[in-house]
Amino acid sequence: MTRTANIEYPSQFGNVPRGAAGAEAAGNFAADVLIGVLAFLGSPVTRTVGAVGRGMAAWGEARRQRRADDQLWSLALSDARIMADLSRAMSQDALRGARG
Repeated sequence: MTRTANIEYPSQFGNVPRGAAGAEAAGNFAADVLIGVLAFLGSPVTRTVGAVGRGMAAWGEARRQRRADDQLWSLALSDARIMADLSRAMSQDALRGARG
């Protein structure tokens, strides 16, 4: 035979429901720990975060440029005038590179 015990716990602690009080305390503790860790690490972390942000911006710009180049190339494949302009521009760049 199984025996059970019914124990009554108050559903509130002060004016705050028990579950909310625990979650709030855990959230505050996690935030305090994070702030303490960041304060301890200091500038190395902020420099790294800044470098990552700049790297992401450069990656996004390179991606936009590739997309624009792909669109221009698709258009050039269907229009001989654009292809001629691209060819001329590439030839001039090659000459500048050879003269150097």
